[in-house]
Amino acid sequence: MVLRDEVLDTADLGDPDPPGAEIFDAVVRALVAYNETIPGLDLTLHDAITRRLAWGDEESVVLADASTVCDRLIASAQRAFREPADEMLVTELAAEVSCSAARIVAMAAVGRAARERAARLREELGQRRLNEALERQKAEAKRLEISAADFGRTLEGF
Repeated sequence: MVLRDEVLDTADLGDPDPPGAEIFDAVVRALVAYNETIPGLDLTLHDAITRRLAWGDEESVVLADASTVCDRLIASAQRAFREPADEMLVTELAAEVSCSAARIVAMAAVGRAARERAARLREELGQRRLNEALERQKAEAKRLEISAADFGRTLEGF
């Protein structure tokens, strides 16, 4: 908990769950499970990043938080560990978690871009249909004006 507070700078921020906590927690999970499992997708990290993006955090902010946490974690590991192998393990896992976070953010950005493009295409199609309907109405109004004028001339002839 002391390392978490130091890395996440909770004393200065006054936030018990500051931005980037999901990155630190993912590195800790990776350290705990290092030789026990095959590394794969960290669903907790994925959910946390997706949640932040859904609540309006920008992609660049999430990535900046990940970078800051990893920098501070690596600096803390350099001070705390005497063995270079331990320090390298923390550095390696921090890099893996950062890459995973960047991949999650990139996939979310691609998905958002696809949804925005689809929405724009739907809007353009709706505008095109509206313009076509307006053109048909103008043509029909013009035809009715001509018919009314012809009918008026016919009535004058009687």
